[in-house]
Amino acid sequence: MRHIIFDCDNTMGIEGRPMDDGLALLYLAGCPDEVDIVGIGCNFGNGTAEETFQCTRALLHETGLTSIPICIGSEKGEDPISDASRMIVDAADKYPGELEYLGIGSLGNLYGAYLLDPDIFSKIHRIVLMGGITEPLYIHGSTPLHELNFTVNCEASCSVLTHGQNISIITGNNCLPVSELPKNEFMDKMCLDGNPSGMFIAQKCGYRFHDKEVIYGADSSYFWDGVAAAYLLHPEMFEDNPTPCFINPGAMQAGFLHPTETDSANCVLNLPRAKNRRTFQNTFYEAWLRLDIRTPDMKFACNGVYLDRLLQPSILIELSREPAHGFLLMQKLKADGLIDDSLDPAGFYRRLKKLEQDNCLSSVIDRSSGKPKRVFSITDFGRRTLLAWERTLKSYDRHIHLILSDIEALQKEDSEESGQRETSGETE
Repeated sequence: MRHIIFDCDNTMGIEGRPMDDGLALLYLAGCPDEVDIVGIGCNFGNGTAEETFQCTRALLHETGLTSIPICIGSEKGEDPISDASRMIVDAADKYPGELEYLGIGSLGNLYGAYLLDPDIFSKIHRIVLMGGITEPLYIHGSTPLHELNFTVNCEASCSVLTHGQNISIITGNNCLPVSELPKNEFMDKMCLDGNPSGMFIAQKCGYRFHDKEVIYGADSSYFWDGVAAAYLLHPEMFEDNPTPCFINPGAMQAGFLHPTETDSANCVLNLPRAKNRRTFQNTFYEAWLRLDIRTPDMKFACNGVYLDRLLQPSILIELSREPAHGFLLMQKLKADGLIDDSLDPAGFYRRLKKLEQDNCLSSVIDRSSGKPKRVFSITDFGRRTLLAWERTLKSYDRHIHLILSDIEALQKEDSEESGQRETSGETE
């Protein structure tokens, strides 16, 4: 069993913010026979420390992982000694020589732990980080991508990298080729056979694929931080690369690790490279689908929670043909015989809003013809949900026929008993 501190700046689910910290957490949680997450530290980076703390706490609640301790770190510019840094010190004392630290955000919490206990690095077995660059990094065009982990807190980064021991860093350069998650592959894998945990993750991450498509015209997203989590559990899938580096505050402003000759280096950092993308990514899909996410908040209609609301697949069917605004959609459903005049229009629009919140639909305002109208379209997750309905409806159909058969048998039995009573009365 690996005792791991997970230190992150998770913003999964916040519009316009990354999802990969949350996916890395769920990857570790999907390996319960190997991993003991002894604590989660939340630091600033993708958001404020408070934002990442609230976001991560909500994710733990949604996934039923509330037994994992979680602490908030200091905000930018504050004293780095915080509840999160104290948690790291306590864990190192509890598991001396065994604790492993996975840092996929800024390093303020670990720096705070070092200020509290200068011997902290001798107690931590291994430090694995995601961050830094060794050369300009290009993605989605010709503009270099800014490094977003080590640069957020340069003082903490320089201190940890020069004083820490047994440090492996998955740089942006090395993790880019293997961290791409194609949208269609991801959705297909996660929604396989209506797996509840996979469906939850697909729904939770749908916004990020939409962001990438709108902003960059891309049909994929990147799972940067997961590469570091995978190295922590499966170093055999990587090729180690010990590299002498000269860490200095000036270069750290850009996250540059400055590989150099041994005699001019002030540290040696391992910069691993993944060997095989397919083998590497399969470990993620397998772990995510192993999760047992069955909390009261998880209500996927295709899993039978909304048996009395078959309006959902009807809406998804209509929108799979073409986008439509609410009133036109109701007219189409009526014309196809899927609803009648008993439908409450207010309830119908609430259903559309709920489907959009669940990432099954997206909408835009159309102002091209007089009065503005909200036009709804089905999302990639919505299509997978609709496909998952087939299995559920067939199951419902079998159950309904069994129930109807039992009711008919009961009616026949009651009819026979009634006839017997009538015959007996006539004889008397």
